[in-house]
Amino acid sequence: MSDAAFELYRDGLRKHRAKDYGGAVALLEQAVAADASLADAWEALGVLYDKLGRLDDAIAATAKLVALKPDEIMAHTNLSRFYMKKGLKERAEEEQGKARLLGWKQELAQGGAKESDLAQAQTAAAEPQAPSIVSFLDQRPKQGPTPPAKLAAAGGDPPPLAASPDLLKRKIEQFEKLVAHNAQDVLSRFTLGRAYLEAGRADDAIRVLDELLALKPDYTAAFVLLGEAYEKAGKLARAIKTWTKGIEVAQQKGDLHPRNQMQERLTKLKGS
Repeated sequence: MSDAAFELYRDGLRKHRAKDYGGAVALLEQAVAADASLADAWEALGVLYDKLGRLDDAIAATAKLVALKPDEIMAHTNLSRFYMKKGLKERAEEEQGKARLLGWKQELAQGGAKESDLAQAQTAAAEPQAPSIVSFLDQRPKQGPTPPAKLAAAGGDPPPLAASPDLLKRKIEQFEKLVAHNAQDVLSRFTLGRAYLEAGRADDAIRVLDELLALKPDYTAAFVLLGEAYEKAGKLARAIKTWTKGIEVAQQKGDLHPRNQMQERLTKLKGS
């Protein structure tokens, strides 16, 4: 970062605080012209362009920010908001989906909720004016989401992911794109497998969840779904093998809820 560019950026923020948006934009444009890698300046430009009604410029500036910092949650959230204002709903939903996935990853990295909880999370986006991916992916009756911790404590399974075949189809298309965009993203791959399973596409679910476990062999929530997919595909021996292995992995990790789920389903399957 060049000192000159940084000073221009700071001066631009001062103009912003003084509500001199035009002056702030002029200085920030000079800052990124001097140093195109100054991510904070691109972010500020996006916000200011939006305030001035220059949505195309806001999108272009925020896209620059995303290119520089692809794991920045607010970059994707802002880009989603700008796309929604432009009436580009699908692109807005795609960006908000990326923001939510990044949020889940950060929570995992910080020792927050477990993978099985995060993959089942149904909470709305933090910024109310931003389009929520939940409204697109999970349009259930407005009874409020079940917090993952309470769900685990109750020992219950998560509610359905979509309320209609059309919504489920759109959910599948959305997460197919996310998996294609980043083949290493286990959270989006998990959600895609779960959506395939709900849509009755057991073979597709098996394929995706097998791929997930090849990437992350201790992903206990994936063992739960994979066993269910094998069961629905009529491959009962494979379901038993999957849940037996999954119980062992969950026991080693201390993932009690997935372990209990698999033990219960394995007992039922063997009993039948």
